[in-house]
Amino acid sequence: MVDITRSQPWMQLEVEDLESAVQFHNKAYWVDNNAVISDEDFDRLVEALRTKAPQSPVLDAIGPEGAAEGFEFEGEKVAHDPPMLSLDKCYDEATLLKWFGKFDGEVVVSPKVDGVAVCIRYDQNGELVIGSTRGNGTVGELITENVKRIVDVPLKISDGPLEVRGEAYLPLDVFRAKFEGEYSSPRNLTAGALKQKDPEKTRRFEVHFFAYDAIGREFQSENEKMLFLAKLGFSEVESTVVHVDGLQAAYDDISARRASLNYETDGLVYKVNSIEEQERMGFTAHHPRYAIAYKFQGDAGQSVLREIHWSVSRTGAINPVGVVDPVDLSGATVTRCSLHNLSIMDKLGGDKGLTLNSKVLMVRRGGVIPHLERVLEAGDIPVELPSECPFCGAPTRRDGDILVADHQPNCRGSRLKELEHFATVMEIKGFGPKILETLYEAELVTAPVDFFAITPEDLMSLERVGRKLAEKLVEKIRERRKPRAEVFLRALGIDELGNHVSKILAQRYDSIEAILDIKEEELASIHTIGDIIAQKVCSGLEHRREDILELADILEIQFVKEEPKEGALRGKKFLFTGAMESMSRKDAQKKVQALGGETPSGVIKDLDYLVIGDADLEKFKGGWRTNKLEKAEAYNREGGDIKIIGETDFLGLIDL
Repeated sequence: MVDITRSQPWMQLEVEDLESAVQFHNKAYWVDNNAVISDEDFDRLVEALRTKAPQSPVLDAIGPEGAAEGFEFEGEKVAHDPPMLSLDKCYDEATLLKWFGKFDGEVVVSPKVDGVAVCIRYDQNGELVIGSTRGNGTVGELITENVKRIVDVPLKISDGPLEVRGEAYLPLDVFRAKFEGEYSSPRNLTAGALKQKDPEKTRRFEVHFFAYDAIGREFQSENEKMLFLAKLGFSEVESTVVHVDGLQAAYDDISARRASLNYETDGLVYKVNSIEEQERMGFTAHHPRYAIAYKFQGDAGQSVLREIHWSVSRTGAINPVGVVDPVDLSGATVTRCSLHNLSIMDKLGGDKGLTLNSKVLMVRRGGVIPHLERVLEAGDIPVELPSECPFCGAPTRRDGDILVADHQPNCRGSRLKELEHFATVMEIKGFGPKILETLYEAELVTAPVDFFAITPEDLMSLERVGRKLAEKLVEKIRERRKPRAEVFLRALGIDELGNHVSKILAQRYDSIEAILDIKEEELASIHTIGDIIAQKVCSGLEHRREDILELADILEIQFVKEEPKEGALRGKKFLFTGAMESMSRKDAQKKVQALGGETPSGVIKDLDYLVIGDADLEKFKGGWRTNKLEKAEAYNREGGDIKIIGETDFLGLIDL
């Protein structure tokens, strides 16, 4: 598995590596109770996978159930009825508002405490008789004696029988005073404390508990439920009732106060207040529809927007970068932030447009990239779009959400980005932005082909570059003279000519010349490419034709063909969804691949089999549907032939 803590930004990872990393860290959190990365980092990792492969089956397995697939609990099992589901997530106000539009009434908002979910049951006499972990959501592990040692859990209540669910957590003041430096995080320590074989050892950790649900009583609202739990002696996390105009304000308030809270929180929970509405909305297989978590994207802080600088990307787009007053985020002093594109600027500025000297909310997402999240108070100087490229003077124009220009051939900004991208993808080590800028200014490297003409003497003419370093850098360049075709194509930096399209071209064609002669119609006819991608790729190839042919003359580009695997399932495409009894989805995919079949990441028109669990097959026959099933049926109505089969039928196909 790729070590994602060393390979940010994660959008550069291949889909397979992203899937592996998501599975590893999902299990580390839910099963091992030993999170390796922060919640914000995990959320960014998931979003990178969702962007690159929105139909990846790994996305359906995020949470306790997917993490615990194949995991055997060490202790006595406790069944959860109803299941202890995880929450659906959102990351922006627009998605939150879309969710809010699905019901009537108000919502209860509270911080999402980052702890360990616990279930506690009291008998008819009000005695605490069972305590368990969430486990995989359906089955947890019995930890009754440990739960009895939680600081603020009542051992007896006045109104039983009752099941109480909530979050066990370690207060930050306790963690900092007694355990910081010895343990990695409060959540991991809480999980460990609740698994102590000697329950008395649990007591010394001073674990606390917030109650958020009561099962076994009827209530009219979430507010009423919380008051009931408080009367029984349970601590409740702070909450407020809001309507649509207070949704974002509640988020901003907790976000601004996050550092002063005495527990770790990674976002806010929004829950429909009316129990009647909750029952109407119901559940999916993974989460309740009546609640959602609005996740923080990193440390937040306020600053003032002073300037907008404009940088040129490798594709020629001119992107805005905000310059702000220094603000400390995630232990670093931030003075610049990403504004993404023009539509984001429009949204941030509202009707009057973005203005300088605005008071803004800054967020360091994933602990890495600073973003201007929101304007808190408008400034007094309107931001104007540049009429010319700041590097070559070419006239600019707005193309949708992007500011573009027909850059001059010598545009310094776009050339430097192009060179940086080429060196990175080709793995020409040692040529970072600073040395590339120096080489460009010295006119030693102004186009990708120039890399392969550099001599040690050229490099030694630069400041602080001696012979040993110069010879080492030139050797690194020589090592990259035989690239695989898909790597070479991706290194060109042409819009939409990424990993997916470059692999298709490298498999279908035998030379760079053949690829340069592809017509748009021919490329668009290839499954998964389409008209828009074809237009951008063909246009980019034609624009760079001369540079590409020069490179092809001096490099030995390798067209390595992958032969289809032989096997009983050769040419057949299988997609797995939902839970299987006999094996995990990943193991099922491997068996199909071993027999020569293919396992696309989502429902496609030429899919042969959509495999679901036997229990789900029976529900499907009775009218139950998921998004994947509905999509498969839609393709079948258009002439497709996707067979929807159960696990038993699948095992028959592979002779198990």
